[in-house]
This record gives sequence, structure tokens and C-alpha cells, in this order.
Amino acid sequence: MIAALQRPAPVIDRYGRRLRYVRVSVTDLCNLSCSYCNPVKGCATTHPHRLSWDDLDFLVDVCVNELGVEAIRVTGGEPTIRPGLTEWIAGIRRHTGLTDVAMTTNGIRLAAMAGELHRAGLTRVNVSLDSFDAGRYAELTRGGSLERCLSGIRAARALFRRVKVNCVLLRGVNDGELGEFVRFSHGHDIEARFIELMPIFGDKDYFHRHFLSAGDAMELLAADGYMLEPEGDGAAAGNRTGYGPATTYRVRGTNARIGFISQMSNTKCLTCNKLRLTSDGALKACLLSPDEQDLSIPIHARDRSAVADAMRHQFLARAERYDAMQALTDPFARGMQAIGG
Repeated sequence: MIAALQRPAPVIDRYGRRLRYVRVSVTDLCNLSCSYCNPVKGCATTHPHRLSWDDLDFLVDVCVNELGVEAIRVTGGEPTIRPGLTEWIAGIRRHTGLTDVAMTTNGIRLAAMAGELHRAGLTRVNVSLDSFDAGRYAELTRGGSLERCLSGIRAARALFRRVKVNCVLLRGVNDGELGEFVRFSHGHDIEARFIELMPIFGDKDYFHRHFLSAGDAMELLAADGYMLEPEGDGAAAGNRTGYGPATTYRVRGTNARIGFISQMSNTKCLTCNKLRLTSDGALKACLLSPDEQDLSIPIHARDRSAVADAMRHQFLARAERYDAMQALTDPFARGMQAIGG
């Protein structure tokens, strides 16, 4: 289908938030099994009838040419394990209104795939990295190789204009390594982002044991002598720092840039500009809410109006802000791996 020549009217809600960004999960399978993502060991698929690449191509077409979406983030599970990923990315880049195609990955297969992903038109890469200690990394990921992850980061850094590492803050686990991430950012010109743990699984005790707020992490960095200078909010700054909710800082006296995503202690609901689609076609307006809408039927039917209307309604109907602490009691039918982060 030929991309639309005229941009559609933007979708703007009553609080002035514009739909600019959709996170698309292409699989709920993963080659790791991180404890904070899936407390029960193993990442077996929860819904085998995932959307086909043609279905996902149609979805992006609607997002860009009917709703004015300008950024897509590819997520999983682990997106690099699904065959056909690079061909699909190359296909969606035909849409002239799509200015940014990013991906979140655990980096395990990135060294082998970075070149083809770059040629396909992938713009940016975020790599999950929660520890620089090989033993701790293996324990957190239940068998992952730190060296393979770091090799993937090095390969991506050589090709992509922006690479970030995502670290989930875990009290009593990696809170002694925050300075390592600052030094890594300084030495490699890579933004390090610290993400607050979320209770999106049945085991809420894990959250209570290991939650570390962004504010507490900043205090730990200050105690180690790192002075943070505010740079801005990613969602407000657009392409300068990304489309997501991170608040970024420069570290005085270094080249380091670090970001904090504080969705539990200090939500960025008022600047939220995105929707999420799971790999089986469930539309989610908020990561921390269990509510979702099945879009698989209109997607399979190629009903442009039904898909666009559903996404528009979900975005416009959002509350001003979500009480993140509800997630401490809300039941979630899916773990993080199945939602796509």
C-alpha cells in the first residue's frame, strides 16, 4: 500500500497529550528469563496465536497513516528471536510519516544482527543490562551471558546514532553498581537509564523486597560523589532524548548522561504519548493497568476504521493520571514479557 501523502489530523486528548508513539510487541517469547520480568522460571508463550508479520504491517500502516503516529518501538519478549524481524522493519520504513523505529532487546543476539537491523532502517536500540557482574547477571537472567550482551552493545554502538542501556533498579541486588553505569555511560557515549521495578506479576512480595525508587537511587549516586544536572523529560523533548518517559541528567565533570523512569514513585502520566499492542493483538493504554482491548479481530479483517477508532478511543478516554500503587493489588493476566514493557 502506498503511504499517505497527507498527514492525518493528530490525536490529542483533553489534557493536551498527543498520540505520537506505539510500542509493538512482536513476540512474547524470550531467550532469557529475568527474575523481575518473570518470577516463575521460564518464558513459555502465553498466547501462541500471535499476530503475523502482515498483521503487524497493517497495524503500523493504520497507526501512521490514520492516527499520525510518528514513532514505533519494537519489543518482545525478545524481538530478535522471531524470524522475519528485519524484513518487517524494512517494510514499515516505507511510511514517510514514520520518523523513528526503535527496539528494546536483551542484546544476546545483537552482535550477530546489528548490521542487518541497521540496514533495514532501525533507528535506535535500547539494551537491557542490569549488572556488570557476570555471576549476578547470569543469576538475574537465569543463564544469560554478560559478555554476549556487552558484545551486542558494542556492535550497536558502532552503527546506531543512539544506544541506551536499561537497568531495572533492584534494592539489595544491583544498587551497589550505580556508579558503574555512570562510568560506562561516560566511557562509551551511551545513555544509562535506571527504571523503577513494577509489580506486574502475581508475586507482589518480590516488588516489596526489591523496589528502589529513582529518588533513592539519586541519593546513592550523590553519596558516591556524582552530581546530577537536569537535562529534561524525554516525552516532552521528542527526538532529542527519545519518546519515552525518562527524565535525563548530565553528570557533572563527565560525559555521562543518565535517565530515570520513575513510573511508581513519580509517574509521567501528564506527558504520556503512547499506546501498546501485545503480540496477540491486545491494546493497552497503560502499562500499569490490567485493562486491555482485543484488536486481533479487526486487524485480521483488515478493518482500518475499526482499528483506528479503537486506538483513538483508548487514547482519548485515558484518565488524567493513573494511581501506580493500584498495581500493588490489581491482578495482571500477563507478565511483563507478554505485555512488551
